Amino acid sequence: MTREFAPDIPRTSEGWIDMPSDTQLRKNLFFPDEVMNHPAKMNLHMQMAIINYVASPGETIMDPFGGTGSLMIAALHEVRVVLVEIERDYHELQKKSAANLERWFPGKGQLVTLLCGDNRFLMPIPCDHVCTSPPYASAMKIKSVRDCDIDNAYIQKTRTSVRLSKWDKQMSEYCKSERNISNLNSFLYAKAMEKVYTLCYQSVRPGGTVTINTKDRIENGKRVYLSEWVCRVFKQLGAEQDSWHKFKAMGSGFTKIARSQGKNTVDQEDVIVFRKPL
Repeated sequence: MTREFAPDIPRTSEGWIDMPSDTQLRKNLFFPDEVMNHPAKMNLHMQMAIINYVASPGETIMDPFGGTGSLMIAALHEVRVVLVEIERDYHELQKKSAANLERWFPGKGQLVTLLCGDNRFLMPIPCDHVCTSPPYASAMKIKSVRDCDIDNAYIQKTRTSVRLSKWDKQMSEYCKSERNISNLNSFLYAKAMEKVYTLCYQSVRPGGTVTINTKDRIENGKRVYLSEWVCRVFKQLGAEQDSWHKFKAMGSGFTKIARSQGKNTVDQEDVIVFRKPL
């Protein structure tokens, strides 16, 4: 049976998927309030669309950049979940979510396996599917983000300074580990992610999928076509491109300010599904 990706979600005039905000959905589920502080959560509606598209009950899906553990929603569909997270604080937060999942939906928490460590050391991990939203090179370095997206003087002159100081703290929590890939410059990041993608591909069974949620970037005023680079990496690994979906990016606080200033921004994100040949 051929599945359709996000069939019930409306599209924009450009044909992009117009995902609704997931804030209320996340609050209504089993996630602790602290998950809202994570600066780079994948939209839950998008994750459900991916799960429904690639996975079936009884299969196993893995996220090597587990974050707050959003992929645990797959357990509600009888799909086993493996999460790998390098940051200890977020690993502990995942434990809280898993405990709530088991408490509110008995038996579902037992479908979740949580691992704390560098995914480059822990993979390959046998699974049917991988679904992840990787970090970006230097993306969570506060000065880098500010210099790239907004003008420092503008921050000081507006009411956004309080909000940005909150983001500063969130980003610092996001990348404490020295081995966190988001701390690397563009060159080292590319080398590290090539290894991660290789290990992801080795992890999935023949016929399985690797789904990457990524977004092109603006660096020094120019667009960096990160999604096309991801496609080249998986093509070299021998993967088949199953599908490529674009959706309207809500953007971070920094991106929204940049837009208001008329600066170049990337206004759509990509979800690319690769399949390992049988």
